Amino acid sequence: MGEYEIGAYGSLSSEELSLDIFKLLNRAKSQSEAIDQILHKIKDHFGVSATAIRLEDNGDYPYYFYDGFSDTHIEMENYLCDPGNGHLECMCGRVLMGNTDQSLPFFTGKGSFWSNNTDNLLENTGVEELGETRNVCNAEGYLSVALVPLRSSSGIVGLLQLNDENTDRFSTETIDFLEKLGESIGIALARLDEEEDRRELEKERERLLHQYQLRIKELDCLYKISKLQENQDLTTDEILNLIVNLLPGSTQYPEVAVARLSLENKVYDSQGYADAPYRYSALIQNYGVIVGKLLIGYLEERPSEFSGPFLEEEIKLVKLVSETISRMIERRTNGEWRKGIDKYALVLNDEEIRHITKLVLEDMAIGEMDREEYNISDLPDESLQTMDSYLKLQFNLELNRALIIKLQNLLKMDETV
Repeated sequence: MGEYEIGAYGSLSSEELSLDIFKLLNRAKSQSEAIDQILHKIKDHFGVSATAIRLEDNGDYPYYFYDGFSDTHIEMENYLCDPGNGHLECMCGRVLMGNTDQSLPFFTGKGSFWSNNTDNLLENTGVEELGETRNVCNAEGYLSVALVPLRSSSGIVGLLQLNDENTDRFSTETIDFLEKLGESIGIALARLDEEEDRRELEKERERLLHQYQLRIKELDCLYKISKLQENQDLTTDEILNLIVNLLPGSTQYPEVAVARLSLENKVYDSQGYADAPYRYSALIQNYGVIVGKLLIGYLEERPSEFSGPFLEEEIKLVKLVSETISRMIERRTNGEWRKGIDKYALVLNDEEIRHITKLVLEDMAIGEMDREEYNISDLPDESLQTMDSYLKLQFNLELNRALIIKLQNLLKMDETV
């Protein structure tokens, strides 16, 4: 092949241009990186005003990259698909669909379109031969236009476009070279697309593996908590302290995770606990009465997830552990009350005993809040609904207060015996 004059850039043979583009495609890590540089090289090599590449996107072929075209041109010509029938419009659409006729002088045997004078082409060629065209290129003063399909083994994957305001910018040799270059570019872009798909699949595989490993850690945490509750040799304080130290290890970033359980007048901290700038907390309740909260925190900033740096699964785990602690406290509280109210067993059923226990706890909780020993501002938003329920319960508490006082006095008498 010959050489092409490219003005200030000097003279570069087509073989050297092809070699440069092949090296670029082999080095490129993504389609966008490759196409951007390819267009600049082609534009400089042929000295044309504008170049562009169209690639498939949901059935259409918008401009993937362009160099030299005005914003108005891109806005008018970016999309080719007719919403009414789904066909690709204009001459670009004919080339992309392979709907060309090599018997016509402006089409080649390999499906390219080219013209060195679009004024003459539109004046001397009928609609039957040209088809329905928008004529935007001609209206913007582009007299030389070349549209070359980019082909891979699967067919046409895109289109290379060269435009210039001057006439006679292309020759048969030029178009032949561009078609061969288009085949190489099409194959390389298809390969890059496959590699990008593989990378995305690998990222998804790694994400799923990470999720699976987290689920294993969470299940292991819940299993260990259940075994702790079965251990009759451990006190409640020992169990709660062990639970708090188990929780950080089940998070996404255990190396910077801490946990704290605030329960009435006691606090249980995980090893190395410090105030965490990124935290989430769930309430601990005893028969519907808030008695504390379970907090999980990250000491350092981490990527944003479902809620701050926390995954949805981590939030669910904290809630589940808080519910587990709540149930454990209820069982132990119920057992303690049972010791004090066995005298009523002949006249009270289980549901009545449970109800009385709840009322006593609510009465105590309201008394604590009256003395401002509960810092409500520290509680999550969920506590607001609970506070409303406390206010609504005051009337019922007054009705039951006499019974509550009797039960409290009974317990006090038992303690002094």
